[in-house]
This record gives sequence, structure tokens and C-alpha cells, in this order.
Amino acid sequence: MYLYGDAFSTLRPKERIWLPSFSETVLRLASDVSFSKATEYINGFLHRDKDKALRVKTVEEFVERMGHHISTSYKAASDALLSKYGIDTGEGIVSEDSAIPQEARHPRLTELTDSGRVEEVANRYNQGREERESIDVGCCMAIPPEASADDCVYIYVDDVLVKHQKECRAPGCKRSSKFLGNTVACIQYGSKKYGITDTYIREVFRRIMTVLIVNGLMVNKRLIFITDGAADIKEHIHEFFGFRQYTLILDWYHLENKCYQKLSSALKCGKAVKDEKDRITKTLQSILWAGNVSRALEFIDSMDQKIIKSQKALEDLAGYIKRKQENIPCYALRKGLGLHNSSNPVEKENDLLVAQRQKGRGMAWSREGSAALAAVTVAGQNNERRNILMGMATNYAVFS
Repeated sequence: MYLYGDAFSTLRPKERIWLPSFSETVLRLASDVSFSKATEYINGFLHRDKDKALRVKTVEEFVERMGHHISTSYKAASDALLSKYGIDTGEGIVSEDSAIPQEARHPRLTELTDSGRVEEVANRYNQGREERESIDVGCCMAIPPEASADDCVYIYVDDVLVKHQKECRAPGCKRSSKFLGNTVACIQYGSKKYGITDTYIREVFRRIMTVLIVNGLMVNKRLIFITDGAADIKEHIHEFFGFRQYTLILDWYHLENKCYQKLSSALKCGKAVKDEKDRITKTLQSILWAGNVSRALEFIDSMDQKIIKSQKALEDLAGYIKRKQENIPCYALRKGLGLHNSSNPVEKENDLLVAQRQKGRGMAWSREGSAALAAVTVAGQNNERRNILMGMATNYAVFS
């Protein structure tokens, strides 16, 4: 019996019969169902019971070791590529001395959507609407829409939290934090996509850089980031990609939801004011959907004091909109042109890579366990798990 690849050099006595294909089956099961359920399926397949049965702990520890190996392989691939291009492997920062080609630093891009097409979409949308809820062609071009998705790489980044388990089970032992954060990214180019996840946001951005370089997506391509507006994500985008042109868009759902939450806190409740409250919320969202930030701020300032319950909540909303202004496009125009407004792809990745498996009732995770299981899952989704475990490839960042 032969086992290939560094991953299998760490097999323990009870695992020595595990061929690579069977080991991959174990990892696939553990990615989809709980460790106890996966162990039950494996024992049923092997016709093992009682003293001969595999223990849940055996499967759990195997998955954690394989996940660590996958993460290490991803990191090594990024280190090798970034080093090749003279990019700081620790920071992932592109300096003037880096060997990134000029076509990546100063991409030759196709023309943006022509003004005639923009006016056509805007005029059609504006029919029958109030001026404040209409598209202002001059203002909406502050974040000009791309001509099409053909020369665009869309990068979605988000964070997902899972419950953090206690460091030990001894009485009085407390966990260092209530939740663990996993950063998830989805890179989409045409019909192809690639998933990335790690508990450290910097590692995620190092791998984003790696995937873009490996697939030739830094050269003469528009990079469009769509996020929930989190400050740390925005800072990392600028830190890693500030050397070249890119576009950062605030996901519409998060802006819409922020308006709803803040207005719910700011305005009075009760049947007498419900209709007025709903009207105000819908109007503000419509103004922002058209990309009219200045009009939205004017609308907030002009609200009737009689219906306001918390001036602070209203000021917080206005402050939020001002901070995100440079990332608020004309969503209505983008939709009319068939362009992306939502970070739904990464929300889906959150579910597939982390939430579905790690956010079950009563589940809690160590940082190592959460990271390992997410690594096993994302490698399977990217069709890279078997190659990594078998040591059959050195570059794990190619679109499938």
C-alpha cells in the first residue's frame, strides 16, 4: 500500500490503512456534516463497531491536521509567488521595486459606459419620479460604471463569526472572546470563481493577490471590490492594491439595512406614526438607490422634529453616509446597465465555507479547528484538495 504526499506522512496508527481517496472522502464528509455524524458514516462503511470503531476524536484530529497542511500549502504557494515578483512576502505590499508589470500598475482599460447609454438608462428610470429620487447623471458619474463585466474582476470580501469555545473545560475557565472571525473572499471573473478563507484577514489579501497574478487578472483588468463597508477591509484593499486603479463599492443591502436600523432607532414608534415612518424610510432608501448622497443628507436634515425620537441615531446615520460617500455609486444606473450591486457571492461563500458547517446549535470552535475545517472545505470547492494532499501541484490558485 502506498501513500503519496507530505500530508500523509503524519498518519497515526489507526489511520495507516487510509488511502488518499478514502482520506479525501473523510474530509468531504467532515465538511458537510458534524464530526460525530461523519464518524458514524465511516464506521458504517467500514463495518466497524464497538472496540474496532473509529472514534470521533480520531476523525476530528485528522481533519484538523489535514486542514493545517492545506493552509500551510496555500501560504507557501503565496510566499513563492510574491517572492518571485519581489513583493514583501510578510506584508504582501507592492513597492516601486516590485517586478509587477506596468500593465498591472497602469492597466489599459476599455472605455467606460458611453454618456449616451448612461443618459438613456437614466431617462428611462427617471420617468414619473420626484427629482430627489431621480438619477442625476452628473453626480452619478463620480463613481463611473464599467462598460461591461467582460474586462472586470469582481472581488467580494466579508467576515463571518462563529462561536469561540473555552480554552479548557475546567471549572471557572473562560474563553478569551465570545466569537472567532473568519474572513471570506470570492473572486469572480466571467463564469469562473475562486473562494478564499482564513482567520487572518492579511492572509486572505495575500492570497487574493496570488490568485490575481497567477490567472493574469492584474493585467489590463478592472478590479471591482464590493464589500459591506467594514473599515478593516477597506484599509487592506488600499494597502494591497493602492498601487493601481481599483473601484470600491458599498454593497446595497448593507446600506439599505443601515438606513432601516438607524431610522428605526431615530423615529418614534406607534400606530399613529407608522405610515410616516415607513414613508421616510422608503424615501431615503430611494434617494440613495439613485446615488444622490447630498440629497439624502438634506432629506435627513429636513425631517420633522415631531417624529424624531433620537437625534443621535439620526446623526449617526448621516455620519455613516458621509463616511461611505465615496463608495456609494448610483445603484439604479448600475442595475439598468446590468452591473453588480450586491456582495451576494461572498455571502453565499460564507454559508458554504463556514456558516452551514460551523454555526450549528451548540457548536463552538478553537481558532485552529475553525480555520482547519474552513481550509478543507474551500480546497474542496476549488477542486484543489486532492492535489494538495497528494503533493501533486505547487500552485493552488488557478481558476477551475
